[in-house]
Amino acid sequence: MRKLNIKTSIVFIAIGMLLFLGCKKTDLLSNTDKDYEYLPQDVEQSCVVTDAEFKTWFKGGTVTENGLVEPANSVTFPHNNNCDFYKWSEQMFLWITSPTSSGSYKSGGTVMESPVFYNVSAADKNGNRVLTPHAPNTIMSAVGNIEQTGPNRLPIVFDKSGKMFEVEPQEKNEAVKDAANKSVVVGKIIANANGLHSFVDTKGKAISGPKAIIAGKVHPENIVQEFKQGNKIILLDSKGNIIDTEQGQAGSSGALVASNNSLVYYITMVNDVYAYFLTGIKDKTLKAKEFPTTAAARDSILAYAKLKGFAPPPDPDALAMELKTSWVEAKDLPNAETYITIKAKIPVYDKTDPKLWKLTDKTTVTTLALVGMHVVGSVAGHPEMIWATFEHLKNAPNTAYSYTDVNGKVKQVKGDTGKGWLFNDNANDTVGGQNIQNMTVVNDTLNTDVIKIVNPTLNSSKVRRIMAWGVASDTIPNAEDKTPANSNSEIISINNAVRKMLVGNDIRKNYLLIGATWTSGGVVPNGYSYPYNGTPPTPGNAIGTGRLANTTMETFFQAPSSNAVASSGTNAVTSCLYCHGYSLDPRTKNGISHIFSDIRALPTNMKNLPKLK
Repeated sequence: MRKLNIKTSIVFIAIGMLLFLGCKKTDLLSNTDKDYEYLPQDVEQSCVVTDAEFKTWFKGGTVTENGLVEPANSVTFPHNNNCDFYKWSEQMFLWITSPTSSGSYKSGGTVMESPVFYNVSAADKNGNRVLTPHAPNTIMSAVGNIEQTGPNRLPIVFDKSGKMFEVEPQEKNEAVKDAANKSVVVGKIIANANGLHSFVDTKGKAISGPKAIIAGKVHPENIVQEFKQGNKIILLDSKGNIIDTEQGQAGSSGALVASNNSLVYYITMVNDVYAYFLTGIKDKTLKAKEFPTTAAARDSILAYAKLKGFAPPPDPDALAMELKTSWVEAKDLPNAETYITIKAKIPVYDKTDPKLWKLTDKTTVTTLALVGMHVVGSVAGHPEMIWATFEHLKNAPNTAYSYTDVNGKVKQVKGDTGKGWLFNDNANDTVGGQNIQNMTVVNDTLNTDVIKIVNPTLNSSKVRRIMAWGVASDTIPNAEDKTPANSNSEIISINNAVRKMLVGNDIRKNYLLIGATWTSGGVVPNGYSYPYNGTPPTPGNAIGTGRLANTTMETFFQAPSSNAVASSGTNAVTSCLYCHGYSLDPRTKNGISHIFSDIRALPTNMKNLPKLK
């Protein structure tokens, strides 16, 4: 099967000993003159940063308002417990978003805007991407959609039980296997009065026991074959089951609009270590089948960069990093002063047709506000990388969750309600559909990107974070946390610790770590989260907060409920390492990084270099 190529500080002031459960959830964000604690303050302190340790994160050893934070040392990363991973995530986020007016960068803006990072372009018609170096005071470019595909890089759809499937799109002369396991071309599909479908061959004969012929290699049991019959789409799996979906059309690229009527824009970046490593692999000078995790691997990359004449990385111990960031226009944004902002070029759409916005060849420069970020990086012992995600606290409401308080008692927090959320105009509506994909990016007959709007009157996708802190509500999250409440407490307590130690009106107080995931012992991800057993039985090895999603990037990738297992007994929720994995070889399409194989090497004229190992 072919692969679709679709282009794709509210300031918090502690009010005495005010506890989260004492706040009115309906008031949250609706009155900007009041300050509320969004996080429970009586949470068990199961993951904290000491004052002394926090000071070492800052350049010069002193915590300053919006001060420069240094990156975590990924080469000496301790990886003793979950908290080590969460602290790494927090430090890296504070570093990436640090202003560069001080220190060695002196490039203006933030660290992610400095020459340490490169922009990754959207894929061209051939699937190629290029790296654009950040020069001081340059304007970055953003795109108005993000690919949301499965492990085989195919569009996704959910059935009514919440199970996710990838969809192999229909091709000419599509065939199925019959009861005798022979391939038969489908002529048409007929539905009877009861809605049951019969597959008929090109000669008009019914096909007995039709089963999908699946080309995808990763989790083929979770792939369906698409057949179009008029306006009806029929999805068939390899066992012959017709998959009944909540939304009839699969999508590989979605668009999202905020309450200020801004599209959400996306920028993908990698750091210099990643860029040099990639270039060395692609010109066959460096030899590696996994991302760097050791001092020796770092030194080989540094030696390679020196031979090529590349600028030496100022932070080589950060190792290889990949960022995915999401932004909205700052114009008309409530409490715009609470967001980290940048200047960026965004595409211009012709919105003459309210149902079909056409991408033009024009761009405009505007101020964008950061709403979400994936922080991904290789560390000692973990070539599969740590996958952490952050969001602005006003993005979207949470579903209900539990946590453990300082006395070891499990407490329940109701789902967020009220108005004022950036991506949910009325969170009181908890009965209707959540995370509704109303805008899909497609290609028209002129091969031009267009945003297809299903319902122009639907001005909110009613976005909600289904797994509040990255874990399911009914399973063991990881070997270290025996209950969801234990895991949630770790994330809440590290957020509380960092936010309380950031001084003054540090703008980074307004962003929360939603969670981070990695694999047990740094093994290759197998697509399942601990402790789920797949089919055939396969223990899940993604741990930490292994059911992680960002509401601005995996908005429509979330399952409809916080349960780990659907009523059908199948895995109903997914996470970063469901799609990113199956190989630590960065050169493969199914490698940890989906963009690695598509990015062209940095230009260089040097040849016949010695092989570095």
